[in-house]
Order: sequence, then C-alpha cells, then structure tokens
Amino acid sequence: MNDFSSDEIRRNLREAEAEQAAALPLFASAVDQLLDPTTDATEDQKSGFLGVPNRRSFLVGGSVVMASAIIAACSKKKPGQIPVTAALPDPSATTTTTAPGSVANDLALLRTAQSIEALAIDTYQKALASGLVTTPAIIDTVKLFQSQHQQHADSLNGPITGAGGKIVTEPNQYLLDAAVTKAIAALTDEKSVLMLARDLENIAAQTYSGASSVLTVPALRVAAMTIGNVEARHITVLNGALGYAPVPLPIMSTAKAIDPKGYVK
Repeated sequence: MNDFSSDEIRRNLREAEAEQAAALPLFASAVDQLLDPTTDATEDQKSGFLGVPNRRSFLVGGSVVMASAIIAACSKKKPGQIPVTAALPDPSATTTTTAPGSVANDLALLRTAQSIEALAIDTYQKALASGLVTTPAIIDTVKLFQSQHQQHADSLNGPITGAGGKIVTEPNQYLLDAAVTKAIAALTDEKSVLMLARDLENIAAQTYSGASSVLTVPALRVAAMTIGNVEARHITVLNGALGYAPVPLPIMSTAKAIDPKGYVK
C-alpha cells in the first residue's frame, strides 16, 4: 500500500465518519417524532406503533398500526419534523403477512438488516484476528467499519422494539452459510480480506437500498437510504484499496441484496 493510497483511504474514512454522524440520529428522530406528545396522534395509534395490544390492533389481525398513519395525524408539525413524502397505506388493509408494503415486512426488513450488521461485525473481527491485515491504513479501515456496523445495529434497536419485534444479535445465518463461512476459511492475504469485505458491504448497501423502496414509514425509508449511503462509502474505500474504480456504477444496484429466503421473520 503506497503513501498516496493510504492518504486517500484516510480521507475517505473521515468522510465516512461524517456521513455516519449524520445518519444515526434518523432512526431515533423518526420514533421521537411519531410519539411526540404535541401531535394529534391518538393513544391507540401510539400504542399500536409500540406494539401494545389495543382494540384496533385485534381488529386488523393483531398487527401494529402503520407508523405512517401516525405521521399523517401529526398536524401540529414542529420544525425539523420529517414530512410524509408518499401516499399513505390504508391501516384497515394491514395484514400480518410479509408482502411488500406491510408492517410485518417492515419488521422483517429491520431485523434482517440488524442480522447483516451483526454478520459484518463478526466478519471484521475474524479478519482482524487472522493476522492477514497488516497495512496500518487498512487496519484502521477495518476497525472503523466494524464500529460503524455496531452503531448501525444499535440504531435499529429502537425501531425494532418500537414495532413490537425482538432485537437480533446473531449474524444472519443464511448469508453465513451461503457466502461468508467458506470465504473466511479461504482467506490467504490482505487482498482476500478486502475482497470479502467488499462483497459483504455490497450485500449490506444493496439490502438497505432495496428496503428503502418497500418500507411503509417515510422516516424509516429516509434512514435506510442514509445508512445505505454509509455502506456505499465503505465500498468506495475498499474499491480504492483494491485498485478498482471507486464508484464503478452510476446508481446502486440491488442485485446483491439479500434473498428474501434470508429474511429474519
């Protein structure tokens, strides 16, 4: 790794840290605004978002009320509140299925994203422990990316528990079996570690990109796109370290997003 490459990597790491600082507050902000006591959201709507059973939740099959419906009720908009940017779904049509656009699918996507973050944390730890990463700038890169994945995982706790779900701490088993375990066993040098990291970051970034088009809550769509942007920055750094074009495609593909078979239901 030459000095120019190391300098470029460190510049990108600083930008990744700045993007991370901007991304993390969005999930907490979404929850805070939805439950803002100064809004016109009803107690039933708020309890529904929190996963607390109420008469309406039983009427719609036990599913929680759409958080986007709460946003619609927030007529007393305060400065900085996240606006509704798309048509609101009809809460009466909510089901407990995992079809795109459902509350159940929201929760599955959030828990799946958290399991991918856990997988990234675990994979980077194994990469560091392998002794194959020796360039100081690359060691710093791996440590920063690992810490950011941990922050991403932690930021998902509120939305997941707020929707009545259980936090995921185990790595995504589907991806672990399909792509990661064999790749870790086949690591031979620093370049192979970077290749694995790039593959994993592509899965994470493209999963967030895909999720942003089907999450029913506008605030969560914004948050998914913002965190996905941080993951895309990771890819740019890794591409540069590998000697590839930093941004090979003009738009983020979703071809490598996790297969629905790997969703954490």
